[in-house]
Amino acid sequence: MSYSCTSKKHTEVPNISYLDQESPDSIPIIFGKDIVSVKGRFDMGITISPDGKSIAFGVANESNPNETCIYLMNYINGKWTSPNKSFLPNNINTFYPMFSPSGNELYFAKSIDGSPTDLWVAAYIDQKANNPQPLDSIFNSKSREAGHSISKTGTLYFTSNRDDQHQCCGDIYYAQLDSGRYSQIQKSDILSSEADEESLFLSPDENYIIVQAWKYESESKHDLYISYRTKEGAWTVPKRLNSYINGKEIEQRPFVSPDNKFLIFSRTSVLHENEQDVYDSDIYWVSTKSVFSPYVYKSQIEASIRYKEAFELRFPQDLFKDVDDDKLSFYITLKDNSAIPEWMAFDDEQLILSGNWTTKEPLTFKLTATDISGNSGEFIFDLEPKNNQYMPI
Repeated sequence: MSYSCTSKKHTEVPNISYLDQESPDSIPIIFGKDIVSVKGRFDMGITISPDGKSIAFGVANESNPNETCIYLMNYINGKWTSPNKSFLPNNINTFYPMFSPSGNELYFAKSIDGSPTDLWVAAYIDQKANNPQPLDSIFNSKSREAGHSISKTGTLYFTSNRDDQHQCCGDIYYAQLDSGRYSQIQKSDILSSEADEESLFLSPDENYIIVQAWKYESESKHDLYISYRTKEGAWTVPKRLNSYINGKEIEQRPFVSPDNKFLIFSRTSVLHENEQDVYDSDIYWVSTKSVFSPYVYKSQIEASIRYKEAFELRFPQDLFKDVDDDKLSFYITLKDNSAIPEWMAFDDEQLILSGNWTTKEPLTFKLTATDISGNSGEFIFDLEPKNNQYMPI
């Protein structure tokens, strides 16, 4: 099977009608109550087309696998259609819907006759899915392939437990598109862990990725973590999103809206009724103002420090980046949050640390960047009086 990237472009931010709902702020609320999220039903996973005119979401039914499928809603003549499952041929045991950045394809996972899920793709034309086909065997193993997402350049990230003898724990893999074909699958060690990574969302520009992992942190199970791509092309260590998003429930199957305003995800709660565990899953959404934080984008800098001599350290203007905020504020302290020595000065506009170095001992600093929403990121580094000495930690 050959693949292509974008043949239909969406360069403008779409004006999306979110089912006439009141938008959330920093506290997640149920998305599409009684339409997408129905009480007593297992609603899991959602995607919105790049033009904002189609919403696809998954519904799971363990007692009746034929009812485990993907539903679609379309925005036509100023109104959303009712959810329907007839848009996708053989829409049985289907999961994890995800539109491509072009909107020309719908990717999903599918299980046949109880086998582990494989990754599939269908052409998406005139608000219908056509000719669904499994991806090449380079992607689909005998193990579970689950969460997936594709970038504008065709790089496909997905989860699989192929390295775990088909057991519980999946990791994150990716493949890059080259001349219309994928030739090699690689594992992302920094995005993977000993926990089970089951689902993910990759931004179309590949500048961040949100992953779900079962790490048992902060008294919770499945949580959502975010990682950013640096100037060198590396991913940062995944950072757990805040406790408003990650509660004691199970958070999974992340998606960020095409206008970059909302994180939408599934939350599964466990209720104890009649001495039994009863699971319920709804889809939630929250403002990305509480999701994106400043991160270290370019960390390779040099400083020439000599004892009892003047110095000037100019930080690059792209030392930090923020997905949704170009204007950041900065301040610097020692690593223990105490003030920098009086013989130093910091220009927070030009990002210049200067002074006359008066100690023979190395010092560890913390440069903090904060965005308009109050989210912050830190850059910790050492300076000591030696020529061209710079040591990030």
